[in-house]
Amino acid sequence: MTIKPFFYLLITILVWGSSFPAMSYLLKDLNPMELALGRFLLPGILGLLYFLKTKLNISMRDYLRFFLSGFFGIFLYNFFLNTGQTSVSAGASSFIVNCNPLFAFLIGFYLLKQKIKAYYWVGIIICIVGVFIISLERQLDTILNEGAFLIFFAAFLTASYFHIVKPLIDKYGVTISLSLTLVFGTIPMLFWFNSTLNSVSVLDEKSIFALVWLTLFPTLLGYYTWTYSVGYFGANKASFFLFLIPVFSIIIDYLFLENLPSLTTLLGGSLILSSVSVILYLNFK
Repeated sequence: MTIKPFFYLLITILVWGSSFPAMSYLLKDLNPMELALGRFLLPGILGLLYFLKTKLNISMRDYLRFFLSGFFGIFLYNFFLNTGQTSVSAGASSFIVNCNPLFAFLIGFYLLKQKIKAYYWVGIIICIVGVFIISLERQLDTILNEGAFLIFFAAFLTASYFHIVKPLIDKYGVTISLSLTLVFGTIPMLFWFNSTLNSVSVLDEKSIFALVWLTLFPTLLGYYTWTYSVGYFGANKASFFLFLIPVFSIIIDYLFLENLPSLTTLLGGSLILSSVSVILYLNFK
């Protein structure tokens, strides 16, 4: 058995688990798209420089696929995730995003004509119930928290990205696929360049550290190890391991920011985790 792919998955889980608390912390000083560009500007520039250095010949059809990969998997995903997380805690957000393995299978069913079992529909319904419960997290006495459903949609977007990028990884390799995905995902964010520059320039030391961490580890390192994992395992099987992310996210959120998850977060998150883990176990046993 090859150890490297599993080691890369472990790195992905750890650094992505740390991203949710860091994002919650930074969203106190940055708006959602300022956070997105602050996080992806350097990786996008490095991706462009690497691609230009390779002088690789890529067809227009594959350029379009890279554009879709970046637009859905980086730009739109971060727009909905960051916007949703302005009103949802780090732990709750990581639970909701964990629905993406079920979306990955459903996309495979509808678009790629892959066979899936009937119990996946039950899993999706349970996940929706879990998201509904989490949406009550901070608004028990008012209205539903729309942020939970924005993050739920972000989970669908990232599942779409998994399937879009997989053929590109097979054809061009991990580094090129990641580089162009980052480039095309970052370009639409440049609309917020001036406001991002102004906001980042007045951040305190702790916020600067959080942004640097988010850029170097969850983004540069995490997206590389995840892209490698998708290339090796495939989108569906690699997604199986992501249910561990909320565990690390809650632990890190408590250790560094002293935030404890609410009862509704734990209840809704438990439903989501149970649904995803049981269904994926049934699929791979």
